[in-house]
Amino acid sequence: MVAERITVGVYALDRVILPKPAGAKGWAARLAEALPVLTDGAVPVPIHLSEGPEGLVLTEDAPLGLEHPAGSAVAVEPVAGRPGFFLLRIGGKAAGLSSALPWNPGSEPSLHGVTLPEALAGFAAGTLIDTPDGPRAVETLVAGEVVTTLGNGSRPLRWVGRRRVEAVEMLAHPGLRPVAFEPGILGNARDLLVSPQQRLLIDDWRAAVYFGEDRVLVAAQALVDDQAARVMLPAGGIDYVMLLCDRHEVLLAEGALSESFHPGETGLAALLPEDRARLTAVCPEPDLLRRRAAFPIVRNAEARALRLHP
Repeated sequence: MVAERITVGVYALDRVILPKPAGAKGWAARLAEALPVLTDGAVPVPIHLSEGPEGLVLTEDAPLGLEHPAGSAVAVEPVAGRPGFFLLRIGGKAAGLSSALPWNPGSEPSLHGVTLPEALAGFAAGTLIDTPDGPRAVETLVAGEVVTTLGNGSRPLRWVGRRRVEAVEMLAHPGLRPVAFEPGILGNARDLLVSPQQRLLIDDWRAAVYFGEDRVLVAAQALVDDQAARVMLPAGGIDYVMLLCDRHEVLLAEGALSESFHPGETGLAALLPEDRARLTAVCPEPDLLRRRAAFPIVRNAEARALRLHP
């Protein structure tokens, strides 16, 4: 896993107000039960973190009520029932509260009820998608524009979805951290960065030897080997983009073969409500769930036999 030093804004718990009296349940349970608000003038304290073999640690002293020394072990936990809130523990003790969205006194940041954040599938912003007019950055594509597919020529996009994932979310939900494939390993000319659930097409001897198929689709997370395919932890967060066609297609992303949006029930649940509403307006969910995959999909446990590096 490759990580940079990450800076997260954290509110000391003495700047967080809960309407219910303090009890013996602990901060995690109390935050789940009561809406937290901030004291007037509360500002987030920048906390500097890095992730190494022993886990997440402070890279500098952190003034959160008490002074926490550099090198202290840190854990970032999602708050049950409050997407967007994260409890920071230092040395095993609750020390602060962070939010993935801006938070003002008297308000509650929210990710609009996202319940399965690690089911997200998509391309990282900046990924070049092949079109009849040449490669286009995925974030510049809109519904109605045409992309190049494997075997079906040029096809229009029916829907384009986007999801911003902040660094603090990736600390709490490792399944949101992107997978980077080094150039050339999948036919990609540059690094290819996708979400762990995004599937890639394997169309060489490995598909036939391991699975008895000419071509198979495999989730990026199943191909991680810490050499050709590595999990990344972008310090500035990441934007994922999802591309839906009239049918399940295989697109060219940085020259590699990767699927169009084909989410299943868990993938749909990971969308923000406004994106899900836009999606169902162009493709009813029952129709989307009944779609056939363009190629056989291999389960992660079986796909781990693959090795992409020489």
